[in-house]
Amino acid sequence: MVGREEPLLLKQRCIAIATALLLLAGCEKDKPMAPGPQPPANAAEVVELLATAYRTQDFATFSVLLADDFLFILAEPNPDTGETQWNVATERRIHSRMFDPERIPISDPPLPMENWLQHVSITLTAQADFVERADLYTTYNPPGPLDPTLWKAESATYSTDVLFLLKGETDYQVWGRSDFTIITDLTKNIGDPGKFFILRWEDLGAGEPLRLRHRTGE
Repeated sequence: MVGREEPLLLKQRCIAIATALLLLAGCEKDKPMAPGPQPPANAAEVVELLATAYRTQDFATFSVLLADDFLFILAEPNPDTGETQWNVATERRIHSRMFDPERIPISDPPLPMENWLQHVSITLTAQADFVERADLYTTYNPPGPLDPTLWKAESATYSTDVLFLLKGETDYQVWGRSDFTIITDLTKNIGDPGKFFILRWEDLGAGEPLRLRHRTGE
């Protein structure tokens, strides 16, 4: 059943596999940033680091990029559950399973081996510069969640082109657009842990239909 639902999730969001995983509760504990990646210096570099985490299937780096109140917002409601968004715990759990299927806890349903991720080719291209989101500040009317003396919020829309190469014979390619909202901790310096976070990741819908690629031909 999990395998049959994988394409549905890919169709609903730009960069994910396995709709069935969304129906299960659970959370992976935060892990420290894996050694290697340079800390981002601005919002655009946060998105670049996100893409790098996908290419290297680096869950530790991916995990620390997400704010505690992170939300992923779907372009369309999930037809099975009606949900329109999910939180940081679900997002981390999806990617923990996707990036490291060999370490799925025994209490969780295993991911079919044919759906194990082998390689990701990803291109995230900014469609415009980041724009400050004053509507997310407590000084806005109605007030948002962020104190503008402590945080700066910015959003930008990106085109997305992602190819998932799986262990089985079928791969998935997804084209679409996503809106990323990045928040900057104004009390920290560039290079400090926790200087930047992804607060919102909104799927704006697919630019083209989901494409299935078969190893023996398309």
